[in-house]
Amino acid sequence: MPQTLTQTQTQRTEQQLRLSLQQLQLVKLLEMPIAEFEQQIKKEMMDNPALEEGASNAYEEDEKSADSTDEIDLNDTGIDPYSDVDSDAVANISVYSDDDLPVYAAGHGMEERSEQPISDGGSFIEYLEAQMMNEHLSEDDEKILKYLIGSLDNRGFIDRPLSTLTDELAFKEYLYVTEKDVERVLHILQSFDPAGIGARSTQECLLLQIDRQLHHREKPVSELKEKVLLLERKIIADHYDLFINKNKERLKSKLGISSVQIDALFEDFKKLNVNPGFALSESSSYRVQTQIPDFIVETDPEGEIEMRLNNGEVPRLHVSHDYLNQMKTFQAHPDKLTRSEKEGLLYTRQKIEAAQMFIESVKQRRRTLYEIMKAIIDLQHTFFLTKDEDDKVRLVMEDVAKRAGYDVSTVSRVCNSKYAMVDGRIYPLTDFFKLTRKNAVGEEIDGRVVKETLQAIVDNEDKLNPYSDDKIVELMKEKGITLARRTIAKYRMEMGIPAVSNRRG
Repeated sequence: MPQTLTQTQTQRTEQQLRLSLQQLQLVKLLEMPIAEFEQQIKKEMMDNPALEEGASNAYEEDEKSADSTDEIDLNDTGIDPYSDVDSDAVANISVYSDDDLPVYAAGHGMEERSEQPISDGGSFIEYLEAQMMNEHLSEDDEKILKYLIGSLDNRGFIDRPLSTLTDELAFKEYLYVTEKDVERVLHILQSFDPAGIGARSTQECLLLQIDRQLHHREKPVSELKEKVLLLERKIIADHYDLFINKNKERLKSKLGISSVQIDALFEDFKKLNVNPGFALSESSSYRVQTQIPDFIVETDPEGEIEMRLNNGEVPRLHVSHDYLNQMKTFQAHPDKLTRSEKEGLLYTRQKIEAAQMFIESVKQRRRTLYEIMKAIIDLQHTFFLTKDEDDKVRLVMEDVAKRAGYDVSTVSRVCNSKYAMVDGRIYPLTDFFKLTRKNAVGEEIDGRVVKETLQAIVDNEDKLNPYSDDKIVELMKEKGITLARRTIAKYRMEMGIPAVSNRRG
């Protein structure tokens, strides 16, 4: 049979969502925490000479004369040979500065604050000084505390006698105080995070961490855990020499405990940190970056909440005035330009457009972060005032998206990588949401309740015969929480709880 070739024409309607270059750029900037964002600013300035930092008086003069006849028009080069170049650019050149948004205040009588919050540089010292906001200190005590923070060594210890510190305060700070005054303020420093900071010896460092667990107001320990901690404290306080020499036989005799129990205690000691300052030092950059807050939130007993964005080391940005003048020069006589000058005009125009687009993306990033954090504070108002998990409402990202006026995906990008410092304590934004999951019968449960219940079960189990995951499923069900065994195993791994074979004493 002969074959025939036919050509048909069909028409079809499709709707596709395509992000513009600026939208893609904004998406990337939204996902960046403050430390990474600072690096991106520096990279962009190196790649684009038309993007400059600092206030530009020359630019401000141009802005005032924006309606004059010599205004730069990025959409009109007056050059026909290059008419195929994309001319869909923003004509108005703007400046990005850190004054674009007000300070958010939930309350009354709040004034904008101008001090710089925590930035990447010197984050260890600034992290500790930020916790001073929670203390009601006299002027002298504040000076002593700042001097003690500055005197910490790399381990986070105070390695000089109090008498030496007292003399240094008199000689360097003209502050005449007694050793008792310094010791009293040192105890305040030792109450800061991380536990063990400000210790004068490894022994004191370990005792501070054990005491923090024993007297933790937000996370009270179980009766069994309290007995273990008291036993550990007795070993460190009364038998430290035996401990550092790992003389387990003598310790067993002194304390009247078995070999299994002493081995379990020594395993527990491994969880303590003998270098509390190291985790926050600049040498541990990964830890430092995760601790840099993107938002600073302060509350007071009168129910007022103040929030501002951490600008870090992000500079003011503007389009280079030299490039703008160069553009004016090119546009003054477009019909007399040589080919090389036309190429220079296109290059200049592209760099100005790229700088303008980046500035607008930075401004939009700042506005988006501000509105989303404002919505979180509004919806979790009571929790921000009390810091009590029981006061946390069942908040999901859809609630924040609706209140802030953004898409859920935008809220997710912001919340998954940002941190807020609330009255000196740093929270991931995800902590302001109720952690909910579906249980084995399809009911919604609070993940934090699951974790707390699981931890309590493990803490109270017989270390010689710990519970299997199947047994934990049964015990959780008795407490009204129905979960599959694989879900229990997932929670256990997330919490760092070993498998049953590794928990057996």
